[in-house]
Amino acid sequence: VITHLRTRNQAYTAQTWRLSRSTDGGRTFSTVYEAVDATHPPVLETDSEGNVYLIRPDFQDGNAYLYRFLAANEFRDPPVTTIPRGSAGKYAMFLDETRGQLYFFAHNNTFHVVGLDGTVRSTRHLIRAGEHAVLQYPLLCLDRAGTLHAAWTTQKHGVYLYWDIHHMLSPDAGGTWRNLAGEALSPPVVADDGGPALRISLDDEFDVHTWLSSFLVREGKVHFLYRAQTDPPRQHYMRFDVATGKRDVHLEPEFRGETIRLGGLDGFVAASPDREGSPLYCLMQDSGRVACLVSRDNGLSWHDFARSEETFNIYSLGGCRTTSDDGYILGTFTDQH
Repeated sequence: VITHLRTRNQAYTAQTWRLSRSTDGGRTFSTVYEAVDATHPPVLETDSEGNVYLIRPDFQDGNAYLYRFLAANEFRDPPVTTIPRGSAGKYAMFLDETRGQLYFFAHNNTFHVVGLDGTVRSTRHLIRAGEHAVLQYPLLCLDRAGTLHAAWTTQKHGVYLYWDIHHMLSPDAGGTWRNLAGEALSPPVVADDGGPALRISLDDEFDVHTWLSSFLVREGKVHFLYRAQTDPPRQHYMRFDVATGKRDVHLEPEFRGETIRLGGLDGFVAASPDREGSPLYCLMQDSGRVACLVSRDNGLSWHDFARSEETFNIYSLGGCRTTSDDGYILGTFTDQH
């Protein structure tokens, strides 16, 4: 399944959005649901029973909305839950099937926990503005132990500049938060370098854009992928150890295999959700080609895996953080002609 905007108006008050589904491995798609709202493309998750959970913001009433497309009902007539004050232009969601709930993190600083039955269980201000910057691009990831990780890119006050990148984690489903090193954090946590959350971006990168493309937690390691627009640009891959809180791998200014060099603002990391020791994949562009590196040692080393023959004008390359049951990496991008 995939979501996208079909059309929009200039005022962002009437976007036609769709939920589409493929049953033939992505060769063709059919429209499951279509509506017109003041929104961006929804985020979505699926559970082990094939149910689809979709959250979108609404820029007119200030709320967000959870749609539950149930497999038992053949994805028709989804129940809709209002998430008060959840609307924002950037947002992330993660499914916690063990606890029976969803996490929704929006760039208006709010963090929401919603049950799979549609009940809003909690809402809180998780982040607050710092002296230099505000929360801009939030991301979430849940590890197999049930620890929830949050990471984000900030935007500097008053100018167009992505200021820095941060991370923190919660061992109890968003109840309490701490740094990798164990330091307790008290929400709302300051978003920027003036606050206590672990900073991922480097000391000499405040004067250039730094953008967190993706992060993933697996087998005791947190993997970060970001670009610093220095001259020349630095493409960073970093790995942090959850047990010690220390960075133990850092590849820069190039992130490459034998012949493939990944670079750009957009990209994602993916792995099998169930198989320990399975390969870790990273997709970005390599000079206009969709390209992929693979690590078979959980990020310690990276090697060429695949690269498209065709070149594109790639924008917003993203994808699913888990590989499919039959071993495919699933993603999308816009080809800007």
